[in-house]
Amino acid sequence: MSPSEANKSEPIKLEVDLSKSAKKYHRDPSAWDKPVPVTKAYRNQDFLNSSHARHLRILAEHEETMQRLRFNNVRATIQIFGSARARDREQYDAALSVATAALEEAAPGSDAFVDATERIAKIKQTEWMVPYMASVQELARKITQWSVSTRRSGQVLSGVDRTKSALKQSFERSLNDLVLAEDAEPSSPNTPKREVIKVPSERAVSPTRRCQYLPHTTDDNHPEARAATAADLFVCTGGGPGFMEAANRGAASVPGGRSVGMGISLPFETGLNPYVTPELAFEYHYFFTRKFCMAFYMQALVAAPGGFGTMDELFELMTLKQTGKMNREMPIVLFGKEYWESVVNWQALAKFGVISQKEVDDLLFTDSVDEAFHFITSRLKAMQIAQENGRTSPAP
Repeated sequence: MSPSEANKSEPIKLEVDLSKSAKKYHRDPSAWDKPVPVTKAYRNQDFLNSSHARHLRILAEHEETMQRLRFNNVRATIQIFGSARARDREQYDAALSVATAALEEAAPGSDAFVDATERIAKIKQTEWMVPYMASVQELARKITQWSVSTRRSGQVLSGVDRTKSALKQSFERSLNDLVLAEDAEPSSPNTPKREVIKVPSERAVSPTRRCQYLPHTTDDNHPEARAATAADLFVCTGGGPGFMEAANRGAASVPGGRSVGMGISLPFETGLNPYVTPELAFEYHYFFTRKFCMAFYMQALVAAPGGFGTMDELFELMTLKQTGKMNREMPIVLFGKEYWESVVNWQALAKFGVISQKEVDDLLFTDSVDEAFHFITSRLKAMQIAQENGRTSPAP
């Protein structure tokens, strides 16, 4: 008998005692009359907070922001940001008083004494920003007052041209291809010329796309984008303390004035400042979705003195302006003339040819609230006139 025939005749031996394992149920049999408890995926916090759902969290941050802004008729913003370490006079004196008291109570040479000494030095380093807090607050107040009193509709102004989308351009290219195909010569005298049906431009359909997508609620050509109840210009900040708090406070001081705060979850910040309008308060986990939402409706930018975060946002927004992703005539104010002319060598950038002199000249360096206000409002008026006349930028 061959080994294969022997294997066929021998019964299979199970090493698992089924009689014992059958008594081990995944649930108590007494609970079999109840349904198995289950959590839907969109309610599963473990899944939603996992790396697998990162794309869902990103989409949620973007879409929830856009829908809430639309609901509150926010279509145009003036972005104001700067250092979160800035304090007004009252806040500065209070912080210095607390640090001084801690120094007096600490034993000389102790860790507490060293910590209090360092804290006092850091506080005193920022005293130069105290006057700018009042100026930023006043600038935000004037902008909000101007917006409310003149009813500067955000639907007329547009920092970003969202009508010339890539999708629209693809339809236009496809229509051109159809027209060119009709006029094309046959490959040989015996080859009949292909008949191409002319399609009206308003009904043209791309050969590779079978539908034309309706405009999104954030698009300028959405039916509700130019509603009669369209919003005015809103001051928008990063929602934190310092210069951002000053801007929100200035907007809140105007009767009927509202302002946006787009904060970020950070371990050393306690949340959004109390002057942000509650229904326009946002907090993000991802920096890039926050910056995208900040820039989406931005018509003008005011950058007060600040550190890495301020520099990051400023240079990214200037790049969007330079490349035409945002309106090239969008006003940018660098508030704090000495600071901005000291920390960045703008003329050196132009001298070495990495930016143009016009891009430097287009920036306003100032310490004056009135000058900044006039620069912003006059530019916005010019942008509005240009867009009403069908131009993308004001006439020279």
